[in-house]
Amino acid sequence: MNILATRRKERGLTQPQVSAELKAADSRMDVGMVSRFESGACLPTREVMPEVEKAYGAPRTELWSWDELDLLAGAPCKAADGPEEDDPVKGHGRKETRFRKCYRIPREFASSIPNDVLDVCGYSSWQSWHDAALRRLLGEYAARKKARRSA
Repeated sequence: MNILATRRKERGLTQPQVSAELKAADSRMDVGMVSRFESGACLPTREVMPEVEKAYGAPRTELWSWDELDLLAGAPCKAADGPEEDDPVKGHGRKETRFRKCYRIPREFASSIPNDVLDVCGYSSWQSWHDAALRRLLGEYAARKKARRSA
């Protein structure tokens, strides 16, 4: 059980009660969304976050790790020489040179990836592999777009 579910139960709330509170910020909030927040499948949006903090009775920094909060709503990563920021979600005062993108893959798939896959395939990091994959994807996109125009 993660911290959200624990906090909710400590407060004597059910998921339907939490979703009713979150509807104040976003009418799409339902029990399924609360369940996804609690299971770690997704994070609340910036607009919903204050209501989540109220519902669970804790600040976001107690409910999620800094890394997770830095992913929230495409918040820019802090540059190595960038200033510290009080609110990691807003991203004000940061150099916006890179953005984080979070992908979730099935545990079974992740456990099947050999530890040396990056070295064997010539990548220095997951970031360098990701950059190369995006360049290939954009090249494929441009080629297909061109083919559609020609057809």
